[in-house]
Amino acid sequence: MPFSRKPAVALPGAVAVTVAAVIAAAGAAAPVAHATDDLAAPTFSVDGGRHVGPTTVELSAPAGADIRYTLDGSMPTLTSPRYEEPITIEESANLSAVSVLGGEVSAAEIEGYLIKSEEPLLSFVVMSDIETTSYDEASRARWDHYFDTITSIQAAPDLILSNGDQIADNNYNTGPHHQVIRSLLSDGLTSHGLDDTKMLVTFGNHDDRLNVMSQYYPTEWFPHTGGGYYEQVVEGHHFLILNTEAYDATQRAWLQGRLAAIAAEPGALNRPVFVVGHRPTPGTVNDGAQATNPAIAADLAAYPQSVFISGHSHLNVNSEKSIHQKDFTAVNDGSMSYSQIPRDAYQNYGPHLIDNFTLPVPQAIFIEVYADRTEIDRIAFSAEPRRTYDANGGWAPYPPTVPTPSAGALAGPTWTVRLDGATAAEVKANFDYTDAVRADRTAPVLGDEPSVRSTATGSVLRVPRASDDEQVSGYDITVTDVATGAAALPFRAGAKVSSDFFFAPMPSVLEIPLAIKQGLQPASPVVSLTNGRAYTATVTAVDGWGNRSATTSVDFVAGFDGVPVEAEARCLGSKAYVTVKAANDEADAVALAISTVYGEKSFANVIAGKSSVHSFPVRAASAPAGAVTVQATRVIGGTPVTVATTAPYDAATCE
Repeated sequence: MPFSRKPAVALPGAVAVTVAAVIAAAGAAAPVAHATDDLAAPTFSVDGGRHVGPTTVELSAPAGADIRYTLDGSMPTLTSPRYEEPITIEESANLSAVSVLGGEVSAAEIEGYLIKSEEPLLSFVVMSDIETTSYDEASRARWDHYFDTITSIQAAPDLILSNGDQIADNNYNTGPHHQVIRSLLSDGLTSHGLDDTKMLVTFGNHDDRLNVMSQYYPTEWFPHTGGGYYEQVVEGHHFLILNTEAYDATQRAWLQGRLAAIAAEPGALNRPVFVVGHRPTPGTVNDGAQATNPAIAADLAAYPQSVFISGHSHLNVNSEKSIHQKDFTAVNDGSMSYSQIPRDAYQNYGPHLIDNFTLPVPQAIFIEVYADRTEIDRIAFSAEPRRTYDANGGWAPYPPTVPTPSAGALAGPTWTVRLDGATAAEVKANFDYTDAVRADRTAPVLGDEPSVRSTATGSVLRVPRASDDEQVSGYDITVTDVATGAAALPFRAGAKVSSDFFFAPMPSVLEIPLAIKQGLQPASPVVSLTNGRAYTATVTAVDGWGNRSATTSVDFVAGFDGVPVEAEARCLGSKAYVTVKAANDEADAVALAISTVYGEKSFANVIAGKSSVHSFPVRAASAPAGAVTVQATRVIGGTPVTVATTAPYDAATCE
């Protein structure tokens, strides 16, 4: 007998909604239910990381288990493809898989496969905002794990560049923490055999004073001559390192002179020059968020071969706004301590939504230079479904254990920078990441209909993942009291609920608690719904460019979902019957009223945990397909609340 329930419209009289049923397990796009640690996740025959050419992966699961998988980075569901033969990955992708056995599902296994066509002329990693203060066992283990990820993508990078804010100094008094960073990075280089990898650092706003920072790094790591800026040449490519904390006339003249000299070299227009500084420059990445030094943009404008790499904002690199081209290429390198989403979103903190923008997702960019292009890949070092604050409001951005299953997950498609053209104007005209070329006017498309379920901690809105040509960043949610028409939850104007696109795998169904906690501390006030009252929730998907989907809605009663109903047309000899089973899975007794085209039946007091079954004679040798309705009434807070559930059944012919 099929079972499901989905709130629909309110009924007159006592507070009521109708719950329509669908065939299959609780919604076709619902994530696989009944997660368990007792069932092993699938194993992959080939590790993720960088691969040249198509890569074939075999999946294995415990005996008797099915494997469901996805290649779009989302959590597999019961409707995801079933693994039946080795999977050949021809383009870069995140492969996610779960084992399914007897209604139980394993944790997800995910691997990021970066598919390349050849070996590069130059490969390097840029990270920023490490902001680590301790050389304890946990920090050492975490950074050893991070170097595992680095070497899975670039086995022997020519350069690793830490782009400012190595430490988290706010008051010019923690300079010695730079020794921690030097030790962690030195350990990683040594333990992973990266003796030939060059290490460079830049100066950021949380690095104490320049002269203090300089004391803690080898000269070859920070070879400035007093101003915090310098030049290095790696595998024939120029790196111009800026001090964006003091972009003064002297440094500016130096940059202008070096750019002019490099531009005079043969073939320079079509060969990238990497300009690296901690702070972004205005009018470039992430709509200019937290940008300074407009003079840098002005000085780079004449040199389209410039690739300006910045950090500072902590904004995630999943966003397509993390690359921008106009007169030159600008790229955001993410953050290795914690990432951020724009400050316009709520996140799911267990039983509550909290207005918070920080993410426990360290990220960096991996760059490869070829004869005709530069490829930039965005990599997560950990993207587990966690939050940056614990239940007591304490700061907890780092994973509790390593390695994490999501290490090496791709945070988005490869960006390819080409410098095609015989003049600067021609090169700029061929850019692919300008505002004009990539203006996104495509609205997201909602997935299956949302639903609401009651839990021990309150009502939860379940939103199947919407689709978009780039990325759904969040959902605009409203909750209205049906009786009063007033907003039931105080969502901040313009803020949405984050889609958790930065996790790996991404949720296929977003579980949104319908309660808002107004702060991170345990005693912070909470605004929640009242059990027994009827509400309407609306859902609109929003992408990173502000495009909005159509809006859908769901009506529900807080604290009561109705009861699960099964219906089946069956035969007894040559006579057809429609059998209905309604189970009381609530904590209290309910009254049931079953309605079919063949009659009605009521049960005045069905105690918790019990079911009621009744068969209705069709009085014919066959029963066409149809549906039944069961109205369940439960007393909540002294008020009877009725919810109706409909369940379909297939036709039956009796001989």
